[in-house]
Amino acid sequence: MRAVRRIVPLLRSLFRGARVDADLAEELRFHIERETEANVARGMSSERARRAARLTFGSIDVAQETSRDDRPGASGRQVARDIRFGARLLAKAPAFGVAGVTIVALGIGAVTAIFSVVYGVLLRPLPFREPQRLVSIWTTPRTLGRGRMYPAAADAREWRESNHVFDDIALVRSSAANLTVIAGGEAERLQGARVSPNLFSVLGVSAALGRTFAVDEDQVGHEQVVLLSHALWQRRFGGDRSVVGRGMQLNGLPYTIVGVMPPDFQYPSPEFHVWIPIVIDPLELSRQVTQNYRAVARLKPTATVEQARADLEAIAKRMEAAYPAGSRALGVSVDSMLRDAVSAVRPALIVLLGAVSCLLLIACLNLSNLLGARAAARGGEFALRLALGASRRRLVAQAIAEVTPILALGGLLGVAAAAWGVRAFVATAPVGMPRLESIGLSAPVIIGSMMILIFTGVVASLMPAITAWRSDFTAATKVGSRFSAGGRPHSAGRRIGVAVQIAFAVPLLVGASLLIRSSLKLANVDLGFRPNGVATFNLSVPRTKYQSDMQVAAFFQRLVQAVANVPGVAHAGMVNRLPLAGGQTMSSSARTTRGDTVELSSIDSRPVTPDYFAALGIAVLRGRSFTDHDDVNAPAVSVVDDRLARAVWPGESALGKHVRRPDGAWSTIIGVVAHIHTEGLDVDARPQVYWSYGQLTPDRMVLVVRGAGEPAALIAPVLLAIRSVDPEQSVYDVRTMTAVVGRSLAQRRLTMTLIGAFGGIALLLAAVGVYGVVSYGVTQRLREFGIRVALGATRRDVTRLVVRQGLSTAIVGAAIGLVVALALAGAMSSLVFGVAPRDLISLAAATLTLLTVAAVASYIPARRASAVDPALTLRAE
Repeated sequence: MRAVRRIVPLLRSLFRGARVDADLAEELRFHIERETEANVARGMSSERARRAARLTFGSIDVAQETSRDDRPGASGRQVARDIRFGARLLAKAPAFGVAGVTIVALGIGAVTAIFSVVYGVLLRPLPFREPQRLVSIWTTPRTLGRGRMYPAAADAREWRESNHVFDDIALVRSSAANLTVIAGGEAERLQGARVSPNLFSVLGVSAALGRTFAVDEDQVGHEQVVLLSHALWQRRFGGDRSVVGRGMQLNGLPYTIVGVMPPDFQYPSPEFHVWIPIVIDPLELSRQVTQNYRAVARLKPTATVEQARADLEAIAKRMEAAYPAGSRALGVSVDSMLRDAVSAVRPALIVLLGAVSCLLLIACLNLSNLLGARAAARGGEFALRLALGASRRRLVAQAIAEVTPILALGGLLGVAAAAWGVRAFVATAPVGMPRLESIGLSAPVIIGSMMILIFTGVVASLMPAITAWRSDFTAATKVGSRFSAGGRPHSAGRRIGVAVQIAFAVPLLVGASLLIRSSLKLANVDLGFRPNGVATFNLSVPRTKYQSDMQVAAFFQRLVQAVANVPGVAHAGMVNRLPLAGGQTMSSSARTTRGDTVELSSIDSRPVTPDYFAALGIAVLRGRSFTDHDDVNAPAVSVVDDRLARAVWPGESALGKHVRRPDGAWSTIIGVVAHIHTEGLDVDARPQVYWSYGQLTPDRMVLVVRGAGEPAALIAPVLLAIRSVDPEQSVYDVRTMTAVVGRSLAQRRLTMTLIGAFGGIALLLAAVGVYGVVSYGVTQRLREFGIRVALGATRRDVTRLVVRQGLSTAIVGAAIGLVVALALAGAMSSLVFGVAPRDLISLAAATLTLLTVAAVASYIPARRASAVDPALTLRAE
């Protein structure tokens, strides 16, 4: 009841304030009339009686004002009035308003957009039940100096049986499939995965339609079942709910559809559309055959990632003792599933978040200086208000409230710009960027943006609040006073603010300079091949249709011949994996001239057709390439790159030497070709060895076609040639080789573009800050400059004096910024190529650019100072 008694007056005050004022005025008029009548009855005249009544009860307006101050919610109404006053000030000074709103929009928009990306990729929980309990497990070689590897099925069995920290462990292996038969549709290549039936219980997801796999569907004879993604179900089956129980063909084999997964189930990534049970080969469990898998586990409710690492490491040591042959020299790496999924992009996103934070601070300081300059110009107004009885606290409150319209408009524009920026980021993000589907404006992002906006308001309000607090009526009203309410003391504060802005801008410009130099270095990297004029086509041959290696090789031979006969095709060849699309690492051996064996722990292995080197423009340096006669009936042959040849046979020819094939047979080297980049332009570690496709035949190959003109013009006729050889053959991921090269650089280019944009905005804001401080200083010192000119100073002297003031501030800020940039250089080490993180050229370029812009920003108001008329100045005195 007490709460009701408090709430009702508050609501009445907020929503019926005019009615309350009217009631109060009516009541006062009533009492005045009664008092007037009483005075008349006492013998006063009507005029004297009314005047005496008014003196008794006071002014109605004053009573209403006092009543408003005493009502509930009075402070809120006062803030609203201050905000409305701030809006009117913006309307009277549109240039100032546009500048302030633009600064807020730039800062809030940039930080909201990047935080949306960081939250969506790094922080947003995975769409599984209790995702914090999900971990990924890898094996780590102890001796080869290589990174982590997918574990084998035998490893997973040992972990499942011996661990004390997991509820369960599931296995996943990528396994693309050709969708060959659906009424009214064409053959299609689908990215899929073979999974252990317990994967879905480990992840904690259920089918949206039908069911997931049964526990016995990883056994031979029960494994011909499939789960569909929601997108594939909608696209190829029209969302038909009766699809469960129907059949479909994958790789020419019949499968029964048992379920459809929910729309948000996109594991391991959104590209996966079918899931099939794994059938583990018994040889894998006996360690006679090793097959690598992705392993994911669910921790027990009380277990931690650290405990899981320790537990599995102990199991790994026991396994190493049980298998002392050397192949068990493996450690174990355990990490949260979320952290593991985003490990490749985490450094770049952290750098972007740091960069946009610097930009936000620059914007805050810039806005604070802008508002501080306006507050200083209103010094006389503040002093007059003090003289009329306003408190300093009231002036500070009004100064802060007047910032609200700028923050509100800038915040709305910033969030709108962030929404557009997020869409643009998703559209231009590199292929394969993890969790791209999770990026967007969400409730946590909006809440974070509001908190950042409040922080911006607090920082921006400091200068006007201090100016208002230190207002001095006596000093402001002195004739000829050289100190306004803002005065010279606050000019020093504004210079400090600009110096800090420049200090934050320097690391951004250094980062942009480093990335630009890295991009130039990458552009000059020798690829080892010629991507121009080349189109590529990915194919995967179903073994149900072409069962033997000889049949597959014969199909590839017919296909290459058909494509080579297409008008405009100069060369056509095939390889199992394109350069810059990742490598196929293997261990091998080579025989030296003395007859001893050299172990090759990490080389790149690729089966190719005879014309592949000509099609991709890889130079054959010595010997020859493969021919169609290098098949299973011919002696085993191989081609190596010049890096492997120099490393194993320095100073002599590699022709006629021997390299061990993956099947254990020794092959004779018949040619040496140029080394090419396989992992990326910034990675050039492994030498390469090539095998004849007729002797080692993979199911999956990439057709490489070189033409005389634009490669895009070859795509349609080449697809027709492929269909003429096999109408059911699916072709996917068709693109030019220049696009493949560009895709390998996409993440670096995106990072460079964003940091470059942040650096440019920071440079612009810093220039505005320098201009504002110098311009304000010129306005305050016009009398001084007039006297200097009257006493004989030249206009050049005045200009030099003003520019020196701006440059001195910029130099101090740049010096501090260089120290910060050097301290943060380590964060850029993973993003640069061919350039040291503390590259002197980048540091110098960033500093000189900032100082040049500061000099130009100072020169503009300096010209105004030099043009002052001393006669007018002295006459005013």
